[in-house]
Parts: sequence; C-alpha cells; structure tokens
Amino acid sequence: MVLKRDVVLAIGSYLLLMALAVKFSLMDGLGKDESAHLAASGWMYARRLVMVFFACVLPLLCGRSGIAVYGWRVTPRWLAIAAGTGIVIGFGNPGGFDPMSAVAVVLAAFHTFATELYFRAYLITTFARRCKGFWAPIMLSAIMYGMSYLTVYNIWFHQWPYFKVVAVALFTVLGIIFGYSYRKSQSFPVPWAMHFFGVLKYRMLL
Repeated sequence: MVLKRDVVLAIGSYLLLMALAVKFSLMDGLGKDESAHLAASGWMYARRLVMVFFACVLPLLCGRSGIAVYGWRVTPRWLAIAAGTGIVIGFGNPGGFDPMSAVAVVLAAFHTFATELYFRAYLITTFARRCKGFWAPIMLSAIMYGMSYLTVYNIWFHQWPYFKVVAVALFTVLGIIFGYSYRKSQSFPVPWAMHFFGVLKYRMLL
C-alpha cells in the first residue's frame, strides 16, 4: 500500500483521536462517565463528534465526494441480517446501553453512528482505494478499532491485568464482523444497525 494523502490523513486522524482519548479519557478521568454511558458526559459527545467530523471532512480535503460514497441504501435482507446478528451480540454484551431507557437508546444510536461512520465507512473506504484484496481494509480498520479500546476508562483501569489484551482481541473480532458486513453489503446502515442492536443489553428485559 502506497501512502497517499488520503491514507496519511486517515492514519493521522486516528493517532490524533488516540492522543485526545489518552489525555481526556485516561489522564483527566473524563472517560469514567463516558464508560458508564452517562448522558451528562460531555466527553462522550465530543469524542464522537470528532469522529463524525473526520469522516465527513477529510475525504473532501483529498478531492473525494465525502459521505455520499459510503453507501446509504440498504435492502430488507441485509437489514434483517444486521438486526439479527446485533441482537445475538447484544445478549452477550455486559456493558452496553439500557434498552428500557429512551435516553440510553438515543445515546446508543449516536455512539454507534459515529463509530461506524469513522471506523467502517471512512477508514475502510479510504484503505480500500490503496489496498489490494477484500480483507486488507477490513483488517486494518478492525485492528485500529480494537486498539482504540485501550483508551476506554474501565478497560484501561481494569483490575485484571490481562483484560486489556482480551478487550482488544474481542473488539478487533467485532470490527472484522462489522467491516465484513460493510464491504459485503456496500451499505453504511448495515454495520450501523448491527452495532446499534449489539450495544443494547437485552438481558435486562428478561
């Protein structure tokens, strides 16, 4: 892969996001409320708005057409696959959002929209222009996604020393699943829906 301007901006934006997260989430402690999914956490909104900004603006700086190329049409078949897969993930998710709270559901939609727009739509689309093959962009994005969880407060400060390794591996695998669904469907709403349904804690309904 030749490092062209769009790839340099993508990697640079990721490194900047990581640096900001280390500073505000971990060093300043703002990540504690973010990890608890509190609506009052200003850092939770700021972090995700930066992701949306990068995904929308950086392609324009490279002469691309922006978010229009991310794919916004979705078929009923893919929507069903996304919802079904997400619900299965959600039943095994111990740290997601309360599905019985309207505020939490809205926050979940915002969180997953920003995350998928940046890590799947923007990064995979950017890497796909420079990487050969189907899997390379997916794997690059998934690894970056998994590593980003080292800046999540309750993961970094977890008492079990190996929890960081487990978390990075787990979210990398999830990144592969979301990335595969995006490249295969060529539709951004697919990984967004899959991720959204996957962050709701359905066991609270039982």
